[in-house]
Amino acid sequence: MNKKLIALALVLLLAVGGLFAAVYSGTLPGAVTATLNATIGDYLYHGFIDASNPGVYSASKTIEDAFTTNPAFQYGYTTNIDLSTYGFKFQMVVGDFINQDDTDYAIKIASVSVGNTVVGPDTAGTNLYTILNSATSGSTGQVSVVVSPAKSGNDGTETPETTIVDHLGSPITQAEFVGGDDVIAGSYQSTVTISVLAV
Repeated sequence: MNKKLIALALVLLLAVGGLFAAVYSGTLPGAVTATLNATIGDYLYHGFIDASNPGVYSASKTIEDAFTTNPAFQYGYTTNIDLSTYGFKFQMVVGDFINQDDTDYAIKIASVSVGNTVVGPDTAGTNLYTILNSATSGSTGQVSVVVSPAKSGNDGTETPETTIVDHLGSPITQAEFVGGDDVIAGSYQSTVTISVLAV
């Protein structure tokens, strides 16, 4: 084939292609749709708050010299859960200060303060305190808690001879408060546990 025939064939092919394009009278297909899905999950962050890092919730905290200065801590939470359909509360259990060398000996807890107010347990005789509730705090809550060990003269008026009761209303013996006549020397430790409950 010579070059003129090739050129003529290409011109005819292009002309025929254009003819078909110009005379096509069929229906074009409709639009197509892509559906994009995403989910934001529920979250509930809670824990102990350090004043130097207020946006961080820690799962544990250690407070030293608890008999010198009453142990205090900040506790809080934040959530995106729909509180109109699902609520929750934070309950705290406070344990006595147990002697780490001989667990038969303990220093009792004199009182528990939540939000700068001395409070009693949820039910008399139990060791359970509600410290935050989503019904009153909403999607973000924070509270200060102070746990006061039983001490001689804890409120400035008591003496070791006076009957002293612990935070549950039980009498404290001379071996169960700091400064008591029969207190046993040693290292003592109290555990505070905070749990989340649905309401």
